[in-house]
Amino acid sequence: MNTKAKKEYKDFESAIARLEEITSELESEDLSLEDSIAHYTEGVEIAAICNKKLVEAEGQIAKLSKLTDKFTLEALEDGNDN
Repeated sequence: MNTKAKKEYKDFESAIARLEEITSELESEDLSLEDSIAHYTEGVEIAAICNKKLVEAEGQIAKLSKLTDKFTLEALEDGNDN
């Protein structure tokens, strides 16, 4: 994987934004074969970064779900009869 891609897209939102740009460029511009391959390669690398971040997020959510199963929340009474 391109080292630049690893460093440049540390957050999910910026990676998705760049992936959308690449998709738009590939669909609308008259790119040379070499440029098309370079764009496609970058897109695949960014998609892998996004996938990794999604898998990590799913893992965090699973851990949190297990924690919440260990206790129950009770409704707090505020003393108002509204």
